[in-house]
Amino acid sequence: MNPPSILFFGDPHGDFTPVLRAVERHSPQAIVLLGDQQARRPLHVELECVRDKTDLWFIHGNHDTDSDEDYDHLWGSELSDRNMHGRVVEVAGLRIAGLGGVFREKVWNPALPADQAPFQSPDDLRARTLHRRQAREIWRGGFVRKHHSSIFPSDYERLLSLRADILITHEAPGAHPHGFAAIDDLAASLGARLLVHGHHHEDIDYAARGRGSAQPLVQIFGVNQGSWLALESDGQAHLERDMG
Repeated sequence: MNPPSILFFGDPHGDFTPVLRAVERHSPQAIVLLGDQQARRPLHVELECVRDKTDLWFIHGNHDTDSDEDYDHLWGSELSDRNMHGRVVEVAGLRIAGLGGVFREKVWNPALPADQAPFQSPDDLRARTLHRRQAREIWRGGFVRKHHSSIFPSDYERLLSLRADILITHEAPGAHPHGFAAIDDLAASLGARLLVHGHHHEDIDYAARGRGSAQPLVQIFGVNQGSWLALESDGQAHLERDMG
């Protein structure tokens, strides 16, 4: 059998054993981590034994800013340039758009127009934080660490002008009870035919569960911790779980 094109992994939360085992067993062309890495060591160290075996990519999740260590082990890693957030990257011959992090109302509630968001961009939040000069709101000379995993209108709008085959997000789309229609809208704008998300620790084939999508032409999957979505070279996608 041909190796799968890409394996999309659910939130590791510090346990990369399923990722490493899956790469050894399936030899994918690339892997993509869907956020909440919470690496206990720098990410490149956690994945060192597979760095020469597959192409490595990720988006960040809300828990990747829980502590200074969580932040530094991801953004300070030698793999930090492999964060797909806010851009489109060609991976295994497919164009993948990434939107990491989560919506937080203090930055932007996507149910409201973007121009009504309290902050339009990280630069906007940084400038206003420093202007107020409130020590509790300043982290490393800028805004608080937590909002480095918040989605800003500028992140979202930058993707709206692009095209992609696949959209990966940490947040879920509108068909999930805790999801957002803005994710569906972004997939449609990109022209994506596959949407894959993490965050909720559920393996979900939305079509198989009968969860209607606002964008019926988009195939949607949620991926659990310790699980992955295998995208085969023929375009077929299926969920798998590490069984040890």
